[in-house]
Order: sequence, then structure tokens, then C-alpha cells
Amino acid sequence: AAAPPLLPRLPMLRRRRMGPHLRRRSGIFLKLHKRRPRPVTRGNGQAGIGNSQKNTSRPSAASVDLEAFPKSLPPVPEVAADANPAGEAKLEKPKRQVTLLPSVFEGRPPVLFFHYTEACLAPQRPMDRAVPTDVDGIRLFYSHTDAIHEYNAVVNILRQGGLYRVRADSQRWLLLWSSHPSPEELRDMKPHQKTNHYRGSWHLGRKDYIWKNLSRMQRRFGRAYHITPQAYVFPKGAPCWEAARSRQPSTLWIWKPCSQSCGRGIRVFSSDMTDEEAQELGRRRGVVQRYVPNPMLIYGYKFDLRIYVVVLSYDPLKVYIFEEGLVRLATERYSDSPDTLGERTMHLTNYSVNKASPAFVQNRDGADGTDGAAAVADSREKEDEPRHFKWSFCELRQYMDKQGMDFNEMFDRIKDLAIKTLIAVETPIQAEWTKALEASEDEGWCAVGASGAHRSSCFEMYGFDVLVDTDLKPWLLEVNICPSLSSGSPLDKRIKTKLVADTLTLVGLRPPRAMWRRYKCGSKRPSPDTASSASADDRESEAPLPGSGTPAAVLAARAAKIARAEDPVEALAHFDELAWELVQEAQDEDMRCGGLERIHPSANCAKYVQFMGEESYANVVLRKWHEAG
Repeated sequence: AAAPPLLPRLPMLRRRRMGPHLRRRSGIFLKLHKRRPRPVTRGNGQAGIGNSQKNTSRPSAASVDLEAFPKSLPPVPEVAADANPAGEAKLEKPKRQVTLLPSVFEGRPPVLFFHYTEACLAPQRPMDRAVPTDVDGIRLFYSHTDAIHEYNAVVNILRQGGLYRVRADSQRWLLLWSSHPSPEELRDMKPHQKTNHYRGSWHLGRKDYIWKNLSRMQRRFGRAYHITPQAYVFPKGAPCWEAARSRQPSTLWIWKPCSQSCGRGIRVFSSDMTDEEAQELGRRRGVVQRYVPNPMLIYGYKFDLRIYVVVLSYDPLKVYIFEEGLVRLATERYSDSPDTLGERTMHLTNYSVNKASPAFVQNRDGADGTDGAAAVADSREKEDEPRHFKWSFCELRQYMDKQGMDFNEMFDRIKDLAIKTLIAVETPIQAEWTKALEASEDEGWCAVGASGAHRSSCFEMYGFDVLVDTDLKPWLLEVNICPSLSSGSPLDKRIKTKLVADTLTLVGLRPPRAMWRRYKCGSKRPSPDTASSASADDRESEAPLPGSGTPAAVLAARAAKIARAEDPVEALAHFDELAWELVQEAQDEDMRCGGLERIHPSANCAKYVQFMGEESYANVVLRKWHEAG
């Protein structure tokens, strides 16, 4: 009896329900909104089941009946007549499990362990020391802001590591993955919190700033700092470039915008140009750099190297280099003829430039079912052509061995280049640190934030772009402070997933005491008398890095005493409790570095002391420790 009055209103109901859904199909809401099918219940309580046959005609107000209405809805799962929907268990997302990595020293807290995802096809790190925690235990959090691009390699590793995502303003996070932290964010950071950028690292990432820092070191130390081609910052440096152009008429030059990436705005040109063209170029903001005339080639193709470098702290200077990286080849055979300067896929090795070339071939890196290492080992190049235009370092090593070139010698020079570059920018980055914390310049890296931020609250992952010439001399092209972590190919996914996981494990995110006290000396059996949740006091009670807050004058006096010891073993006798704490922390980092190799400090790092000015207490301690063996 109720059916006839409803018939005229059914089309209106359909339009009213579908109208907002269709209107929301524009803009950003299209990406975020997902329409969910809703079951239609009938009088007997059974969910309506849509017919699998599509209804292509829209019924009019006069022709609609009750049987036609369900056919226009998406199908929904069938529910039994005697089922109790209210009593059914809801589908829950799988809980995340945190894995702890205990210290090699008794009494020191563990850190979070991040293992590789199965999708990256990389052999898993040894798990003999890892301790999985209870999935129903304490939740740990990270924050990923919109200020930086979101990469799957980062988010998937953090999720698999057991962390849940929260907003940055919640202050519950252990890790903040974002752009450069603001002064307010640094001052609000707790001792146990870490973020993935140093404030002031733009002194390393901007092409004009890094040249100013390196040229300052060149003027002081001469050829020891000839690690990047001669450059001129425009418009101020235009007159000096004009003089150099007139002295070197056959030299090629390359123009780079100060803060662009992915090859945007870059062009190669010769010294042969009109005065009007030179004046117009001199009015623009950017960097003109000398073009390396004798690049090393692979089967006749120009290439550069993407080197991944991780800095745990600038005081002490702790630098790690990743064992793998990317060899990025141009897709057109190289020629130094001036007629070819406009060929971007010949002179530029950027992946963003060459991936659009018809000649580009992607590196599958074992996507056929074999692991990445086996795919590299079984690779066979043609007589004079590469199989693909992006290589791993393993492939480059094999190629150089066949050509009679020493890969290790080249890589040692690259390590030296990275260390010198980081020393050159340490002073301006330290100035930004003290300024952000509203501390005096005399405090330097000893300055502590109002809420406990210390010199190891930040870490950074850099992408060094290096060109190697025919003499195996590396030349620094630029440093990316936000290197791309996209997984555009199986090779990228394997290398970058390992890089992110190893970096996060090395950084040493420390869980609250209430979590790690449940596990004693790597035992996987929790103590029954330990609480299952952490309080804010547990998180905030984590002590800052040893030495943070100690007056700089006191540390300088201790450093001088240790440095005066001629024999490294004799220097160890002057180590105090603070020094041994620094040593234990460094040893723990070495034990969990994975595919990252420590290049500074080292047993032969004394040669870099001359570039540092006044060697800090922490640098002296770790240098003497490694020299003592």
C-alpha cells in the first residue's frame, strides 16, 4: 500500500543522492573522496542485492518501479537473514610491531630497528640481535608534513617499523620528516625527538652558497680544495667571468639556476658569444661554471654518480657513505663539438632529462624474479652499448675492472671530496643552529634548546652529484639536500629502500623507557612487572647527548689536554666519563650502520684537522680513539 506514493519520488531521491557526489568530482576532492556502497535494507531486514546486469537506461518518473531501483546501485556483500550485523566483528587493520636493537654495551638503551620491505627484493639485514616487541604494547609515532614530497620508500619503512603517523603539532612523534625546521620547532623539540634536516643546510644545497663556501676554502688552502670546477655567481661575478672568458676562448661553460633541480634551466654554451648576449646573461641570477672538458665515458656515453651521504652530527663530524648509489648515463653519445651543445640528452646526465628520450632503457634489477645482486652479476653488455642507462655501483665496478681502472681509488677520492665539502659548510650551519636556539655564538654546537634539543637532534641525508674525468678525479657538481627517493624502477626501489632503512636504524630513534625495560639484554620475554603504556614523563626523561650544555670553554680545555698527547694510547688515559660516553655511542652506531660506511672520523682523519680551524672536544676524542685502533 505504501509503494504507489513512493514511485514519483524515487528519481528525485536518486538525483539528490548522486548530485553532491558528482559535484565533488573536481579538484583535490576527486583524489580524497571515495564513494562507499551502502546496503539498502528491505522490510525483512535483508540487504538488497544488486543485479549483475548493467542498467544502461535511466528510468523516468513514470516508468520507475521498485525492482528497477536496486539495479542502479553497486553490488554489496550478501548478508544471511539470520545474521546479526551488530554482533559481527569489524575488520581491523593489522597492528604494527616495533623491533628493538639492543646496545652492545650493558645498560645503554636500545634503538628502533628498521628492516627492508619484501617488495624491494634486497637480502634482509641480519636479525640476530633484533628484539620484536608486543604488537599490543606501546604505540610509537612519526610525523610527515606536506612541506616535503612524500615517498613510498620513507612511509613504507616507517610503517613496517611499527610507527603510526600523527600531526606535527601533536608533539607525540619520535621522528619529524619534513623540510628545514623552523626556530620555533627546534626550540620545542624534546631530547628524544629527531628531524631529518639541519637548519641552514641550504648553505650546502644552493649552488651559489656552496660555491661561496668552497671558494673561501680554496683561497685558504689552495689545491687541496680544488674539488669543484671554477664558478662565478651572477650577477656580481659577471665581470670576473668576462675576464676569464677572454683569457680562455676555447672553454665551454654551463649555466645553472641557483636553486633549481632536475636539470631545469641548465644549458651548455661556449665562450664565443656577442657582447649583447654576455651582458644579458650577466644580469641574470645564477651560477656559470667551467664545463669539465674530459669526462670519463661508458661505451662513449657521459655519466655522473649520485652518492648518498648521511651526516649524523656536525660536532663531532660523523659522516657515513652508502655502499650503493646510482650511475646515471646520458642517452646520446658524447661529443665535445660546439655544434652539439644544444643536445641536452648528450651533455646532461639528469635522469629527469634522459628518461623522456626514446633511447632510454630502464634498469629492471632482478624484477624477473631473481634478486638484485644476481641480476647485476649476470648482466652482459653488448660490445659497444649499455643494456640500460641507469646502473648500480656494482655494475660500474665490473665495467671499470674490465677496462683496467681502479674503482676503489676513485671511490676513496669521492670520500675525501665529501668530507672536505661538509667541513666547508659546518661554520655557517652552526651559526644557523645557535641563532635558531637564541644562543650566543660562543656556545656553538653546545647550545641546547629550551625543551632539550641538542646537536644530534638533527640528521641529514644528502645526494652528492659527482662527475669523474679520465684521470679518475671526481668533481663535485652539486649537493641535493632533499635527494629524490622515488622508486621509479626496481633498481631505485632496492637502493633507496635500503638507504632509508639503514639511515633510520643508524640515526638511533630511542623508544620510551617503559618499552625497552620490558626486554633485558636482548631477551624476547617481557618482564611481568612492567607497565604496558608509556607516560609523557618516560619520553621526556631521555637524557640529551653527552656534553650538550657543557660550557664551551671547559670542553676546549679538555680537548687541548687530549690533543697534546703524542701517542694515541696515551691520549686515552686522559679520557673522562664524557669521552667514554662519546666512544660508546660511536661504537653502537658502527654496529648498526648496515650498508652505510663510516668515513669520518677514522684512523687517518688527522689530515682534515687543518681545515677545521679549532678542533672541538668531541672531534678530538673520536679521532684519538680511532687512531689508537
